[in-house]
Amino acid sequence: MLTEQQYLHFQTFGFVVLRQVFTSDDYNQLDAEFNSALEAAYRHAPFDGTTRHWLPMLGPSTPFFASLLEDDRLCKVAEQLYGEDTLGIISDANRYVGDTRWHPDTGSIHQFGVKFAFYLEPVGPDTGALRVIPGSHKQPYHDALKQAMPDLNMNIQEIPAYICTSEPGDVVAFDLRCFHASYGGADDRRMCTCVYYNNPKTPEQDEATRKQASGSGKTSATYNRPDDPLFDPHWLANPAGSPKRQRWLDRMQELGFFEAA
Repeated sequence: MLTEQQYLHFQTFGFVVLRQVFTSDDYNQLDAEFNSALEAAYRHAPFDGTTRHWLPMLGPSTPFFASLLEDDRLCKVAEQLYGEDTLGIISDANRYVGDTRWHPDTGSIHQFGVKFAFYLEPVGPDTGALRVIPGSHKQPYHDALKQAMPDLNMNIQEIPAYICTSEPGDVVAFDLRCFHASYGGADDRRMCTCVYYNNPKTPEQDEATRKQASGSGKTSATYNRPDDPLFDPHWLANPAGSPKRQRWLDRMQELGFFEAA
């Protein structure tokens, strides 16, 4: 759970850096599952430092990653921020290449939630640390940035932002509506994320979330795995009978996530 100060920081600026959420044992499991899963998924196109690799990590071969959405260290924070009906959407792994442009992780101010990002190597200002524009999850600043960004013609590092320097074990939590980017870093920046969506409560939120769900069906194809499911059948089967996961699955079904996938 967030402290009162951390909660206020997130609500005000749209992000918070949580130090040493994961232990060294956790890191070892993350590192091992990351390497084995990415290698297996991309046997047809081994990583060569030129193209980003992305993989959902919800299957039986990555049990620790698959457990993270229901891990209280993340889930309780998401519920604290967006309510107990918050939806756990995905846990994934990325091998990034080069800089990442400024962008939010949603197409609408009405579709939002929290992304927990954590790196498997130290990252800093010139080595790919996440940069966040504080307060960019709020209106009218969000729309003003969206309109201005294409015309600013500024380098990533010239945009005023907070640089979320982190060590393995740290987690950066940010609202999906926040503009964020990264600069520098090796051509194999290993970043993992867990994503939670606000359960839509208004017609505008419902429409925006359904649109987001519809677009998600193209993700595996975008990252050169067109025949792979976005949601692992084992995770969808919920073999342990988790009530929380089942609530997520039922609501995601209503919103069209699995039709899109």
